[in-house]
Amino acid sequence: MKTIYSFDHSTNTLTVNDAFLKAASHIGTPEYRILHQLRMDFDNINYEIVNPTKKAVKAENRITFTAMKQFIGQCRDAKERLAIYENVYALSKAQSSPYHYVKKWFLDNYANYSTTPEFDEDGFVIVKTKAQMKAEKEASGAKEKIASGTANDTYAVSEIAAENPRDSASGIKDAAA
Repeated sequence: MKTIYSFDHSTNTLTVNDAFLKAASHIGTPEYRILHQLRMDFDNINYEIVNPTKKAVKAENRITFTAMKQFIGQCRDAKERLAIYENVYALSKAQSSPYHYVKKWFLDNYANYSTTPEFDEDGFVIVKTKAQMKAEKEASGAKEKIASGTANDTYAVSEIAAENPRDSASGIKDAAA
């Protein structure tokens, strides 16, 4: 942590953080010498201690066990998925941080939790793993390159053609050319 201090001459106020005070408590440190000199120069110094604010926790990081179970309950094969969840939850008790263990498993297997859900024809949430989300992102990036004409990679074109057989072959060739 950085040592921070500032001195306001008009109010005789020394503003410091905890790291500065800790360092100033050791004789011979630069912080000690600064504090000692200010005390010698100014009789009645007012002290103000400030600490940096903590970063806000992302909403994704606040997934509760109940929210995980509710999301899994909206998926196809919910009973089997909830049974797997219960097994992971039971295994997490042996970990040093059970919540983080379950959360990591949940986000790896239900990576689309924090996105707008997609539903299948029966109204169940379509589940996507982290690997599937990554593959979709790479595929959409390749499609954008082809559409913009920046891709001259025939592998990407054939890969997209294999993913989307309904696209006409001539349309893909025209976009790549």
